Parts: sequence; structure tokens; C-alpha cells
Amino acid sequence: MTIHLPTAGRWLRSQHFNGKSLILAMSLIWTSSVAYSANAGSIDGREIPIYANGKIVLPVMAFEGSLYRVELSLISSSGAEILQVSDSRRIGEAAAPDSYHDHAARFAGNTLTIPVFEMEGEHYAVEMDALFSLTASAPMFQLRNIWPVTPAKLSVPIAGLDYVSGTKRAVTDSQGRFYAVDGSAVAFGIGALELGNPITKDPASATATAYASLFTLGEKDPAYERSLQVLGLLDADSNSVNGIQITSSMKQALAAPLAGTSLTSASFSSQYPALAASAKNVNAGAISYSVDAAEINFQKLEIQSYMISRLHEKSIPGVSLSIELPDGQIWHTAAGVADTSTGEAMTPAHQFRIGSATKSFTGMLIMQLVDEGKLRLDQKLDEFFPGKFPNGNVTTVKMLLNHTAGIFSFTDEFPDFEWYFGVTMDAEPKMTDLWFVRYIGMPGFVYAPGELANIGAAVNSSFAKNNATEGRPYLINKPGEQWNYSNTHYVLLQEIAEMLTQNSWEHEIRTRFVQPLGLTDTIVPSPGQLKLEGTYARGYINWADNQGEFVADLFGFPYTDVERSNTDPSYTMGSGAMISTAADLVKWANAVMEGQLLSPATQALMREPFQVGNAFGEGINMLQGVVQDLGIQAFGHRGQIVGYDASWQYHYRNANDVIGTGTAMAVLLNRTLLTEFDAEGNFIISNVNEVMLEGILEILYGE
Repeated sequence: MTIHLPTAGRWLRSQHFNGKSLILAMSLIWTSSVAYSANAGSIDGREIPIYANGKIVLPVMAFEGSLYRVELSLISSSGAEILQVSDSRRIGEAAAPDSYHDHAARFAGNTLTIPVFEMEGEHYAVEMDALFSLTASAPMFQLRNIWPVTPAKLSVPIAGLDYVSGTKRAVTDSQGRFYAVDGSAVAFGIGALELGNPITKDPASATATAYASLFTLGEKDPAYERSLQVLGLLDADSNSVNGIQITSSMKQALAAPLAGTSLTSASFSSQYPALAASAKNVNAGAISYSVDAAEINFQKLEIQSYMISRLHEKSIPGVSLSIELPDGQIWHTAAGVADTSTGEAMTPAHQFRIGSATKSFTGMLIMQLVDEGKLRLDQKLDEFFPGKFPNGNVTTVKMLLNHTAGIFSFTDEFPDFEWYFGVTMDAEPKMTDLWFVRYIGMPGFVYAPGELANIGAAVNSSFAKNNATEGRPYLINKPGEQWNYSNTHYVLLQEIAEMLTQNSWEHEIRTRFVQPLGLTDTIVPSPGQLKLEGTYARGYINWADNQGEFVADLFGFPYTDVERSNTDPSYTMGSGAMISTAADLVKWANAVMEGQLLSPATQALMREPFQVGNAFGEGINMLQGVVQDLGIQAFGHRGQIVGYDASWQYHYRNANDVIGTGTAMAVLLNRTLLTEFDAEGNFIISNVNEVMLEGILEILYGE
């Protein structure tokens, strides 16, 4: 059913547009081009109109509390260019008028505004006047203004900022989007309060505009800091994390105090209380901020916006973050979805598999045994596994902890691993016996105790027996001399701990760490417990992308994401089996790095570094169960396991006062990251720190 919109009750004289008439250009294109259907395009996920074939369809137009889908047809292209409503359908209720600017068009006060539409690859903004005619069967609109524009957005969602570009005046929408008139600078403000300097948006740049770039000195500019106080004060729901919205009613009510406020004036400190008092008359929940509190408040918005943008850029379903902010508060947040099939929103309560971050728990268990006098770091592997490993008489517990023992990692038991590592196994395993093949295709397979260690022992022994030469006496490295990451090292540490305590590794981790530290959402699963239960994030992987199409074809997997939340813990045990939340991992980071778990002397032993240099493209030192990332100045441990990517870190700002300047954080992703390639085509293994955490640290502390 067609619903005709009411029009203005007065006659508007024809107005001529100075310069080339876009509507005339439309008509020429209509009459001279091959016909094509009117449709809609998109900018940054927003559906926008496209002018085609003498028609323009407005996907959404707000009018008097309702939303419509409207089709306009050109009926006059000479002199007074006029479009008429040829079809309109009501599609729903509109929200408050302040949300109208989020829609592709708005009809109010006799003016039809189309913020942006596309024609032949170019973008334009239009204002039209409503015409009233006793003989017309449908509303008509006549061109008033037309601007070629460049779609742009702020890097954070700030809605309701006023901006001027050329002769065009508008407000930013809920995503911080704005439309700069080509060739004209854009000046932002809140009513009469100017925000920084006008900027020029490069039409060729797709980069979002950092809010701080409006100010001469960026984040160090006093005017920038003061503007954050104003933004926080005027935010409609006083919750900047979900974006800032400044309503028209707030701006109208505060017109006088806004006009009397200057961000560049030394009197701002006396102007702000008056502005705050007026704001609280409009919104009783309005919050006044100190400079420091306003900066933290805005950084939360920046972090949340950054996380959302990275989820889209890297095709990640969701993220959970817990982080200790510079003011000492621990902030828990999340973005995206925990389940792509249901759209269940990610929350800080969702649990994740944390992969190799488990190693930090196993490492601290070993260090506690050292603290208790039950173990020494210089004890040899042969004392626990007599004759099982070549060079077991010189390989120490400390070498296992810092990954210098040189023992083959069971996770490298993939097809052709013997050729790759130069070993000749006495009994070559079948394809279906390989750890890697079972891991991909048999998530419910359960390894018996000792089997993972046996893989490492068998490969090292095979090399020593069949392939060792005088020039190359070791499979990987001479014990203690080089760093080579091996999951087998930490399974061996698990078995050593079980020998000494006469308890299972799971029991020791639960009773020593999980229960005393109140890690209520941390699970230490036992072999056979492959299914996650309760509030957990589903994990996803694209095997074709991660391991190649051949691997996907081998197991019949599609070349798209598949859910892989279930993996038996026996695949990794003490090297990667645990389940946790970001909030619990922040507690863990503080406990590990602030000496809550060890005596000062043993804490110092734990902190003794093996200087690795570059590993995984990064400069690191390896401690006992903890990694020091020299680039981001943090101690912690990452973890990758099928479907998940995890990291806990303890960032420090002063290497001479790590605890005094340190802050804990943890970030969890529910996807095995897509493989990437650099400009030269080289294979890149992404990780959660590069994809998410480094950008968050830059927001908080700069480069």
C-alpha cells in the first residue's frame, strides 16, 4: 500500500542554483545513458541512495516520528528542477529527533535533507524545499543546495557535534560520520563552542579522523583535554563507552553557557562549573570530570572503538578485555559476538580457552616447588626420566622452563615432520597417529599420561641414533645455548611436578592458584573433558586459511570458519589446556608479577632472563614460565589454541620500577587469526598482541 506524505502548506518560489545544476546533470545522464535500476549502495556499512534512471530511492527517511522508504522521480529538469514522490512506504517508528541524522534522509521544517548519495561513483549532499500544489497527487521537492562531498568519520563515535564545511551545516551521526564539502575545510563545534581547528579531509583517504587531530598539539593540547571534560559532561547517558551523544535539547538549553566557554582561555576552570550546573538542569545524571578523569573516560571510548574496528578489519567474531587503567581502576569490557550462529553478544563473563598462557601456571607451580625446597632449577632431566632423552644428563629443569632444552615439540608432529626435522623413526607412525592430524580431525581423542612426552623423546632419540653427526650432534640445539619453543618442555614440567607432589597437575593448579586467588571463572580440565560448559565463547577457525586448502580438503572442511570450541585437554595439558576469563587473567598477572606467589629470592630466580633476541618477529627475553616483550614493555604470556587467541600481560613504564609503574591486562579473541602476507608476499603469523593489545597500549601510553 502506498502512503503519500503530507507536504508544506505554502507555495515556495522557484530558486535557481548557482553553478552547474546537479539535477540537470542527472537528467542528462538519464536520457543519454543505458538504463539501470535505482538501488542503494553503502558507506562504512551504511545503506545510502544511488541516483539512477531518473529516480533516487531513499532507503530510510525520517518524518514526524515515522520512518519511510521513499522513491523520488525527476519530473522537471529545466529551470526549476523538481522531484516528486513516486512511491513511499512506512517502515517503522523513528526514535527521538536527535537520531534522525543517523538516517539517509530527513524531512523536517519543509526541508528534505539527503546527507549523502552516490552518482557515478561520486558523492553528493542535497537540500530540497517542499512544494505545495493543489493539483499534484504527491509531494514535490525543488533543489535548494547541492554539494559534492567526501564521506568521512571520526575515529570514535561522537554524535551531535555541529560542523560546517563550505556552506553546508550538519551534525555528526551516532558513528561520528560527517560529510566534508570537496575543497572546503571542516570546522567542528558544540553550538557556539569551537572544537579545535578546521581540518581538510583528503578525498582519497579512507582513514578515520582522530579527534585529537583537531587540536594543534594533539593529545598534549590543553584545549583537547578541556574538550574531553565538556564531551563527558554533555553525553546523554553519561556512559562514553557506548559512544557520546550530545542532544539538540542539551545544546539549545546550554546555548548561553556554551557561548561563554572557551577551550583556549585560562578562565576555562571557572567557566566549566557554570556549564556543568546548566547541564545538570537538563540531565540530572550529567557528570563533571576533572582533566585526568575525562581523559580516562575518553580513552575507554577510544579503546572500545578500536576493538570494534579491529574485529571488522581482522574478521574476528569477538573480544574480551580486562585492563588496569592508569588511574588504578580495573576495567572489564567486551565487543562483538560470542556465538556467530545466534548473535549472542560477547561479555566479560565469557570463558575462553587460553592455550599456551597455561604455561605460566605450570611455570609458577615449578617455582613454588623450588621455593618449598622440593626442587632445584639445576636438577637434570635424567633424575626424573632416566635414559629417556639424549643429553638428559646435562639438560636442566631451568632449560625446560626457558625453552632452551632443545626437545622436539609434539605439536610439530605433522605430515612429513620426519623429513623436515631430519629424523628416521624406528616405527614410522601412520597419518592418523600423528598429533597434528588428530588435533585437526579428532578433537575428542584422549592422550594417555606420558604419551605427549614420548613423542618428544622418540624424535630426539631417533635423531641421536640415526642422523646425528659430529657437525650436528643435536636435533635442535645444544641444551641451554639457544631458545626453541617446545610444548613438550612444559608437559615434562607437569610430569615432574606430579612426581614430586604425588598429585595430579590439575589438582595442584587448582589448590595452589585457582582457589586461593579467587579465579572463580578459571577451569583446569582433565583428560576427557573436551566440552566447554556454561558461559563460554565459541571458538572459530578457517582451516583452509590457517593450514592450507589441502588440509581442509583432507578432512572435508569448508573454506570458511567452523566452530571448534571442543578440544580434549590431553592434547596440550600443562602446556595449553586451561580455560579462563580476561578478568581472572588480570588477577593472575598481578599475582605473578607483584610477588604474591613466591618468596623474594625465588621471585628473583623466576625473573632471571634468557636473552632470546628476536622471536616471532619480536624482541623478547624468556624468564621461567613468563615472557618479557621488550617492544611493548610487558611481562606475560600469549596463548594460541584452535579457535582462540589469548594474552595476559603486565605492562611497565619504567624498567627500573616495574611493579611501581606496572599495570595488568588480558585480552581474549574467539578466533584463530587469519593468515596474512606482507608487501613482499612473506607469510605472517598474527597474534593477539599485534592485532589488539599493542593498539590499546598506544591509546593509553602513546607509542
